[in-house]
Amino acid sequence: MKKILLVFILLFILKPVFAFDIKNINFFKKKMPEMKAKMPETKQQWLMDATDIPLKERIIETKEKPKSNKKFYYPEDKYIFDKYNYPSGKRELNIDDIKKNLYSYPYIVADNNLKYVAYPRYYFYPETNQISSEFYVEKLDLSKSKIKRILEYNHNQEERYPVVQAGMKERYKNLFNGLTLVDWSNDGKKVLIKEKVGSTINGIYKTYLYVHFIKDNIEDSYTIKLTNFDKVIKNYYLNYEDKQLIKYQYDIMPLGFSLDNDNIIICLCYIYNKEGEKLFIGAWGYDLRNDKTMLISKTETDFSISTNGVILKRTLD
Repeated sequence: MKKILLVFILLFILKPVFAFDIKNINFFKKKMPEMKAKMPETKQQWLMDATDIPLKERIIETKEKPKSNKKFYYPEDKYIFDKYNYPSGKRELNIDDIKKNLYSYPYIVADNNLKYVAYPRYYFYPETNQISSEFYVEKLDLSKSKIKRILEYNHNQEERYPVVQAGMKERYKNLFNGLTLVDWSNDGKKVLIKEKVGSTINGIYKTYLYVHFIKDNIEDSYTIKLTNFDKVIKNYYLNYEDKQLIKYQYDIMPLGFSLDNDNIIICLCYIYNKEGEKLFIGAWGYDLRNDKTMLISKTETDFSISTNGVILKRTLD
């Protein structure tokens, strides 16, 4: 009994020594895992996230180029301007990165006076295996040097609106709508755009043409679709050659603006036979000023096409 009483006395005396607050013991705290931001899976989700970022804060991070030293030599970057539409009508875009990134932003093309740029943006929708696109025509900062106007152009620095959209509002499985620049006109006031329509699996089956007209007041600029051009061509072959192009895989290849007349667009027309062979059926022109479609030639010959748009290329020479 005396031993039990002694134990209680000792506990009473030593209680302040062993007392502790469990909230202050670190090893009782569970370390919470760090949450990493989830990458957006669709363009719509990316646009929603982007609305929370003020335009002035949308800055593209750039890494400084390493400087040369005794061990390593880093040559200075040199740039040249190259003609975009050469060979005429042959320029195509490489969007191999689109399924990985869900978007693809090909190069931008300036007019020959380096006042404006024209470029498309492509988007991929995995749920429908679909590719759509938008096309932009924007002003360049004329206070900068010609090279810096291109190098420092930032699409996300301002709120921009496409002049043409293709497939952005439709959702169809395996649909492809790709907008591409054909070329600028020599006066830098017109932009010829082609839209290729087809399947992401079976290839292209149709091409449409658009022309964007740039006005001194950029807000007055407008875009037209050359629907009459396509109708006249189909009617001609139906009435004069008894060919219903609607029964064929029929396509046009725009070459660009005529070297002799800045208001005339020249295109080559083709059909594909049952064996898949590409057959030339005529060269056609469209007069933008007079809204007139013309058969230029029934034989595939060389045509005088202007090359006006320029792209910036890096070179070591």
